[in-house]
Amino acid sequence: MRLICLSLLRPLGLMSLLALLPACVTEKLITLNARPADATLKVDDQERGKPPLAEKFVFNNERETHRVTASRPGYREQTVTISRDYPKEDLLIDLKPLSKHLTFAIVPMPGILSINGVPVSGEPISQYTKELEFTLDAKNQWTTYKITVQRAGFEPLSKLISYADKENNYILQLAPMKKDLVITTTPPGAKVYYDDELVGTSPVKLADKTFEVEGQGSRFITHKIRIAKPGYDPVEQTISWDDGKTDYSLLLKPKTKTVTIVTDPPGGLVKIDDKPLPRNAQGVTTATLSFPPANDEGELSTISAQVNKKTADSEWETQTLVIGWDNGKTDYSVRLKEIKTVPVELLGVQPRRGDAWQMVWQRQMTLAMKDTTEGPKKESPVQLKRFSRSEQLDSMSVSPDGKQLLFTVLLPGGDNDDLRSQLRIIRTDGTGGEQYLSDGKSLELMASYTPDGSQIVFCSNRAGRVLSIWSMSALGLPGMTQLTSGETHDLWPSVDSDPKPRLYYELLADKRPDPRLYMTQLGTTIRTDLTSFGGTQPRVSPKADAIVFTAVNPKTGKRDIYRMSDRGTEVVNITNTPDVDEADAAWSSDGGKIAFSSDLAVNEQRQHYRSLWVMDLAGGGQPRQVTTNGSWDDCPSWDPSGQYLYFRSNRGGEWAIWKIGVK
Repeated sequence: MRLICLSLLRPLGLMSLLALLPACVTEKLITLNARPADATLKVDDQERGKPPLAEKFVFNNERETHRVTASRPGYREQTVTISRDYPKEDLLIDLKPLSKHLTFAIVPMPGILSINGVPVSGEPISQYTKELEFTLDAKNQWTTYKITVQRAGFEPLSKLISYADKENNYILQLAPMKKDLVITTTPPGAKVYYDDELVGTSPVKLADKTFEVEGQGSRFITHKIRIAKPGYDPVEQTISWDDGKTDYSLLLKPKTKTVTIVTDPPGGLVKIDDKPLPRNAQGVTTATLSFPPANDEGELSTISAQVNKKTADSEWETQTLVIGWDNGKTDYSVRLKEIKTVPVELLGVQPRRGDAWQMVWQRQMTLAMKDTTEGPKKESPVQLKRFSRSEQLDSMSVSPDGKQLLFTVLLPGGDNDDLRSQLRIIRTDGTGGEQYLSDGKSLELMASYTPDGSQIVFCSNRAGRVLSIWSMSALGLPGMTQLTSGETHDLWPSVDSDPKPRLYYELLADKRPDPRLYMTQLGTTIRTDLTSFGGTQPRVSPKADAIVFTAVNPKTGKRDIYRMSDRGTEVVNITNTPDVDEADAAWSSDGGKIAFSSDLAVNEQRQHYRSLWVMDLAGGGQPRQVTTNGSWDDCPSWDPSGQYLYFRSNRGGEWAIWKIGVK
C-alpha cells in the first residue's frame, strides 16, 4: 500500500486550513482468485478475465470502495466489496453451485432411496425432500444425480436428474419384477401352456413375464406351467419369481413297470443295450423298465432284452425277449437252448502260389462239439493223445502191424520263414510215452510207413528252401536218406509194396500253377508225371495197383476223391460231389475200402461239419458216415484189422488223436 499527501504552499485561515489539510490517496495491489478457477472476474463491473489476477485498487479517501464480482455458468454469481481497510493481499471468491428443492415420492410401496449410491435412510420411505446442488462441467453439461430405489419384490428403479429438468417433484413408480422364461421338456416337442394359455411347443422362450407381489410384498403371485405330449401323462409345475430363475426343465415320465424275468435253466443273464440287469439271490432278474412313446401318435415302444447263460462248462444261445407295456404285465419267462459247440482254431501248413511256390502258416476257425460221444446209440470213440495249445496235431499214419501211430506236431511261434514241426510216435494201446523222431528244427510233414513197416517216408526242408522226400528207419536206426531233390516242393509221399518199390508223391513246380502227381522208382532218378490234371494227397493201394488222390473242382472249389491205376491211367471220380468237400483218403489194409473226411453232413443248426466216411470200392457201394458227433473229424488212418479208424478231431474243444470202431 502506498500513501500520497500534498502540502499547501500559502497560509490560509483556520477553516480554510482544515479544509485544505493534505489529501492522502491509498493504493492496494491485491491478487484475485476464484473457485472454480475458470470463473470470470469483474472489477467495478469491468470484466478482467480469469483468475488469478493482480489488481491495483486506488482509494482516494477512506469511504471509497471497489466491487469484485465472480461468475460462472452453473454457479450463483457473487460480489465482494473491498475498502481501503481490506487487510489481505489476496482475495478468494468461493462460488456456490445452483441448487433445486426436490421432492421424491415412491409408489406403490416404500422403498430404499439412494442418491448417487448413498441411501438417504436405513428404512424404506414413501417420500423424501432435499435441496440438491447442480453445476456445469467443463463441457457445459449439467451434472446429474443418480436416484435409485430398491424394494424386495420390485424391479430396481434408477433415474438420472438434472438442473435442466422442468420438474421439482418426482414420482418414482416401482415396477413388478420381470424375467424371460426358457421352458424345455424331456423329451422335447411337448405343448406348453402358461396359465392355461398355449404358448408353443417345447422348447419355448417367453419374454418379459411379470411377477407381482401380494399384499405388502411378502410373497410373489405364482403362475402355472403345464406340458402335454401323446404317450405321456400331463405334467404341471408352479413357478414364481424363484430368485430370478429363468430356465425351467420339465420331465415327461414314460410309463414304467417292474418286471420279473425267469429263465430256464435258472440264473440266465438278461441284458438291455448290452447292460446286465440285476438278479436277486435266487438268480431271478427284476428290473424297472420304462416305455416311452415310439412315435408322435403316442404308441408305446418295446424293449428287446438279450438273454443267455454261461458257466465254466456250458453256454446257452442268446435269446431275444421283446417286452412291451402289455397292459402292465410284469412276469416273463425265457427258455434257453444250450450251445453244444465251441470254436477251436486249426493251424496248418499249406502251399501258396506267388512268383514261386512256398509253404505258409494257415489258420482257420472250426466248430467243435462239447460232447465227445457219438450219441446214446453208438459206441463212443477213445481219446489216445491230447495236445497243448502250443502244439498243433497234423497228419498221422498207423504202422502196418497196428502197434504204433506216427503223427506230425506243428510248432507254431514264428513267421512263414520259421516253419517247424516234429515227427512223433505213440503206441496205439495208449501205454508208454511219446517218442520223438526229429529235433523240431525243420519242417517235416505228411509222414507214412512203407508197407513192410521198416521205413518212414516224409517230406522235409532240412536240406534247403524246398520240401523234398526223405526216409528214416522206423526201427530206430540212425541216419536219414533224401529220396528226391531239385527245386520243387515234394509232398505226401507214399511207397507201394511192389518188389521194386515205387514212391508216389505230390510235386509243386514253380513253372506250373497246379499240383502234380509223380511216381519215382526208388533207387533211380527217373520220375513220371501221372495225371493229365492236377492232384494232391496221393495214396497207393496195399495191392500196389491203384492210387487214390484228391483234386479240386475248378467251378465250385470243392475237392473230390479220385482213383487211378498205378500207371496213371483209368482215372475215375469215385465221390463225384461237386458241392461237397472231400479229402484225406486212406486205404484199408486189404485195399477194398477207403476212409476219407467230408463236409456233407449238417448239424441241427443246418451247419455243415467235417466227419469221417467209409466207401467199399469192391462192391461199388455208397459212402457210409462213420462219425456223427458234429465236430471237425479228419485225417483218418486204418487199423490193420479194418475194425478201427484213428483220426484227428477237435471234439471237446481241443485237438486230439481218437480211435473209433468201424462196423
